[in-house]
Amino acid sequence: MSSEPAQPGDRPSITERLMFAVPAALFYGTILYFLIWMPSGESLPFLSGLVLFPMAITGTATILADPRGEGSLWRHIKIGWICITLFIVLSMVLMREAGICVVMAAPFFYVGSALGSLISRLLLRKLRSRSIASCLVILPLVGLPAEPLVPAPEHEGQVQTVIDIDAPPEIVWKNTVEIPDVSSRELQWTFSHNVVGVPKPVDARLEGQGIGAIRHLRWTRGVTFEEIVTDWQPDRYLSWNFRFGPHSIPEAVEGHIKVDSSYLKLAGGDYRLDPLPNGGTRLTLTTRYVIATPINSYCDWWGRIFLNDFHGTVLNVIRHRAEAQAKGSGAAASAPNLIHDPVADSPAGRPVAM
Repeated sequence: MSSEPAQPGDRPSITERLMFAVPAALFYGTILYFLIWMPSGESLPFLSGLVLFPMAITGTATILADPRGEGSLWRHIKIGWICITLFIVLSMVLMREAGICVVMAAPFFYVGSALGSLISRLLLRKLRSRSIASCLVILPLVGLPAEPLVPAPEHEGQVQTVIDIDAPPEIVWKNTVEIPDVSSRELQWTFSHNVVGVPKPVDARLEGQGIGAIRHLRWTRGVTFEEIVTDWQPDRYLSWNFRFGPHSIPEAVEGHIKVDSSYLKLAGGDYRLDPLPNGGTRLTLTTRYVIATPINSYCDWWGRIFLNDFHGTVLNVIRHRAEAQAKGSGAAASAPNLIHDPVADSPAGRPVAM
């Protein structure tokens, strides 16, 4: 008995193929995640992990959902973005991926996804070859050994935040060198802490006095580190170098970004106290860092967001405590004079980075 040749209408539609293509793409993405992102080391897989990784996931979905490349490009881009969104959710729920990595990687993932949809559809449509299109799927593994060859120039940066406090320098100094027992009521709302989930400051205590003294810092979610004092001028200036231990930042908080590595190093920081004519104090907090990645400008942009939020949170705690103490000791109290960004006014009561 002979069978009729399959007609075009007998082929499963793209919608029907998606029932298999999307789970397959997510499964393959999970395998790639464990091969590329899970190994911890002194470097990050920028090329294979941020660019080629999402291209492979959406390439898999495109090849399986539309092996002839007949669907529209926009439809394939939407399919790819659905896969990437599902994978991000999956990584946060099952792999406990931290918010910092998610928000920093997401733009690359969505751009890489669209690029993967474009290239895989083009190969399927023009070359009529699934085998050639499949090469896109294995590119992350091929590109992984080439990561050390990707240029990563060194970039030095700093974030500086200034606030005016209605209290004399000696009171501000006492509330700066040590900031014990920070309660949640003292912390202002920030994008970094309340949306991304960056740990919040909890405690800063001083061991010793003068150069060589150690400030022990504790943040939420088990983050601990030290600041080694390098300059000590009472009521005027305090500087330090950071010291991180192997367990300063638990893996559950951030398993990929290491703050003392070849691609990121917090170099140091300082507080400067300048007396004001009205008897108040201008307090300046500076943090210096060094990054060495293929995407320095992008990392620097995010770093400034995170550091600005942290600076603002700490400085507001110092301001409120110092002004309360100054009022209690009979010092004149007036509304704080914050330095505002000339372009975009900051929220009320929040310091502005310089």
